[in-house]
Amino acid sequence: MRSTFRRQWLAAALGSLMLVAAPAGAQETYPTKPIRVVVPYTPGGVSDAVTRLVMQKLSDRLKNPIVVDNQAGANGQVGSAQVARAAPDGYTLLVVVAAHAINPSLYSKMSYAPLKDLVGVSQFGHIPLLVVSSAQLPPTNLKDFIAWAKANPKSATFASSGTGSGAQLSAELFAQTVGAEMTHVPYKGMAPALPDLFSGQVAMAFDSVQTMMPQVKAGKLRALAITSAKRWPAAPDVPTMAEQGYASLTGGSWIGLLAPAKTPQAILDKLSTETQAALDSPEVHAKLIEYGIDPVGGTPKQFDTFIQSESKRWADVVKNAGIKLE
Repeated sequence: MRSTFRRQWLAAALGSLMLVAAPAGAQETYPTKPIRVVVPYTPGGVSDAVTRLVMQKLSDRLKNPIVVDNQAGANGQVGSAQVARAAPDGYTLLVVVAAHAINPSLYSKMSYAPLKDLVGVSQFGHIPLLVVSSAQLPPTNLKDFIAWAKANPKSATFASSGTGSGAQLSAELFAQTVGAEMTHVPYKGMAPALPDLFSGQVAMAFDSVQTMMPQVKAGKLRALAITSAKRWPAAPDVPTMAEQGYASLTGGSWIGLLAPAKTPQAILDKLSTETQAALDSPEVHAKLIEYGIDPVGGTPKQFDTFIQSESKRWADVVKNAGIKLE
C-alpha cells in the first residue's frame, strides 16, 4: 500500500514539474520558422535600410531567417494594422518610427489602437534632427534666428516633408517653446523644399543630419542647433538645443521594433536581448551612426514607457498647433 502511494505521489509530482517546465521549454525553442518583419514605409528609405541592417545581424544571432516586408501607406498605418491583427507568436513583427506615437493624435479614426494592440521589443535608436536656416537670411545662430523670427512673423516660415510629419511637429514645438509665430509650409518630401530653403523663400527646417549637413558644408544652409543629447560626430561644431538653453527640445525622431500585444514575455525578452547584442556589434553600431542614428536598445518595458511618453509629448504639440488629418 505504502509503495503504491509513493509511486502515485512521485508520478503526480513529476507531472506537475513537466507542466511547469513545458511553457519555458517551448519558448527556448523559439524561433523554429522564418520571422516576418513589416516596415510600414516604402523600400529605400532610412527606416528600411536600418531595419535590413539590424535584422541581418539578428537573423545571424537567432540562426533563423528573417524576411523584411515593406507595406507602405497612410503614414505607416497600413503595415502597422497588419501586425496589430497578427498572431502574437513572435513570427510577425513591426518596425516603427516616431509617427507610431503621433498618429493617435492626428487621426480621429484608426483601424487599430497603436498603444494597445502593439507592444515594445527594443528601440533601435534616436534620430537627432539638425535645425537649419537659409544662408540668405541675416541670422547666423539660434539666438539671433529666434529674435529675427519674432520681429518678422510674416517671413518666419518653416518647411517640412508633409503635414503631420515629425519635421513639422518638431518645428511646431520649437515655435511654441520660444514663443515665435511661425507658418508651416508643407512639401511632398524634404527634397522639393531644398530650393526654397536655399533661396530664403522658406526660413528654416528640422531634418536629419544625413540630409542637411552636406547643404550646410556647401554654404547653402546654416546649422543653428541639433536636437541630440550631445554634439553629433558628423556635426561637432553645431551646439545642441540644451547647450543653448532649450533642453526640452532635445529628442527628434526614433526607430524601433514592436510585436502584437499578448506576445509571450519570454519571446519579447529573447528578441530584445538578441537585438541589443546586434546593436552593440561594432559593424552595426558604426553603420547606424553613419545613418545619423544614435543606437539605444533597451528592454521591452523601457521601450513601452518611452513610446507612452512620446505619445503624450506630441499630443500636446498637435493640440496646440490645431493639426488634424483624416
